[in-house]
Amino acid sequence: MTSLPPSSETAPVSRDPVNPSLHTVTVQTYRDGPHGNRPHTIPIDRSVTYEVTSAEEHRRVFRSRAPTFYQRFGHPTTTAAAEKVAQLEGAEAGLVFGSGMGAIATSFLAVLRSGDHVVAHAGTFDQTRKLLEGPLAGLGVATTFLDARDPADVARALRRETRLLYVDSPSNPLLDVIDLRAMAELARPRGIELFVDSTFASPFLQQPLALGATLVVHSATKFLAGHSDVMCGAVAGRADLLDRIRVSQVLLGTILDPQGASLLLRGIKTLGVRIERQSASALQIARYLAGHLGVAEVRYPWLKGTPDEALGRRQMRGGGGVVTFRLAGGRDLAARFLDRLQLVAIATSLGGVESVAELPYDLDFDSDAPEAEADLRRGFVRLSVGLEDLDDLLGDIDRALA
Repeated sequence: MTSLPPSSETAPVSRDPVNPSLHTVTVQTYRDGPHGNRPHTIPIDRSVTYEVTSAEEHRRVFRSRAPTFYQRFGHPTTTAAAEKVAQLEGAEAGLVFGSGMGAIATSFLAVLRSGDHVVAHAGTFDQTRKLLEGPLAGLGVATTFLDARDPADVARALRRETRLLYVDSPSNPLLDVIDLRAMAELARPRGIELFVDSTFASPFLQQPLALGATLVVHSATKFLAGHSDVMCGAVAGRADLLDRIRVSQVLLGTILDPQGASLLLRGIKTLGVRIERQSASALQIARYLAGHLGVAEVRYPWLKGTPDEALGRRQMRGGGGVVTFRLAGGRDLAARFLDRLQLVAIATSLGGVESVAELPYDLDFDSDAPEAEADLRRGFVRLSVGLEDLDDLLGDIDRALA
C-alpha cells in the first residue's frame, strides 16, 4: 500500500521527538515529560464520586475543576481522552461527549442565544440541520442554509447578528469539500465562530484549527474510535471557548462514560494506520466506480476530474474512507446493488474496520430538493470502506454491479 503524501498545511511529517508526527502522537499514551513507571494504557476509573479529607479540600476540588470531584463535572479517564483529541487537533483544549450529536448540540447551546443568526452549509448532516431548524429555531435562533462551497454566497449571507458559521467538510453524505481557510477569512474579522464538523476526515487527514476554525467537531464513534463499539463525540478548540462548552455540558449532562472513553483512547492508537489503509482503498474503489458504465456519478474528495479534487488535495492529506456514488438506474437499482453485496454489510454509520453501505436518502437525509433532484439523490449509495483486502472488496462490488 502506498502511504498518503504529506500536506504542507496539515499534519506535517516530523523527525523532531519534541514535536512528533501524528503517527507518533496517536500511539503514545503520555506526552508530558520523561518516562516513568506508569501504565501504557490509561486505566478505567469507574468511580462517579471522590472522597476528600476536609470540607475546605472539597471546596477547593470543586472550584479547581479537578477531574476527581463528580463524574458529570469531569473524570480522569474522560479527561485523558479529551486531552488526546486536543493533541491530535493541535488545540488548546478538548472535551468528549456521549455522542456526536451531544457534542454538536452542547456546543451550539454554549454560544447561541435568542436573536442570533447562523450560516450553515446546506449539505450539513441531516440531524444537525433538524436541530437548527427545530429546537434552536424555537429558541429564537435563525439559520440560513446555503452552498458554502461558494465563499461569495457565504459573505452575502452574513449579518450583524450572525454568531456562527457552521460547515461539514467533507459533508455527509455527498462529500462536499468546503474551503476552510476562506470560511475563516470571512468569520474571523467579524468575530464569528467557525465550527467545522471534520468527522469524515479525522485529525489525521485534516486539521481545521490550523486553517482558521475556532472549533472542530467529531462524531468520534466513526474514524476516531474506529471499531463500531462505542458511541461518542468530541470537540477541540480555544481554551476560553471550551470553558463555555464545558459549562453547557455539565448542565446538560452530555458526558461520556469512562468505559467509552477507554475504548476511544484504544481506537485512537490505530487511527493513523487505519485511515491510511481506508483512504488508499477508497481511492482505488472510487476510480473503479468512475469507470463503470452502470455508475452515473462518484463523489470522492481526491478523485481526479471531480469539482472538489483540487481543494480536497490541498486541504486534506487523503480523500478519506467514504465513497458516495449514484447508480444510473436510480433508487431501485441501488437497493438491488446493496442486496447483492456479500462482504459489505448493509448498516448505518461509518469509519469502522468493516465495510458498510447504505442508501442515505432512504434514511436521515430526507431531501427538500425539487422532486427531480430528490429522485436522483435516492440513487446514491454511501460506502464506508473498511480494512478488508482491496481485491476482495472490488470483487464484491463488481459482482453486485453485474
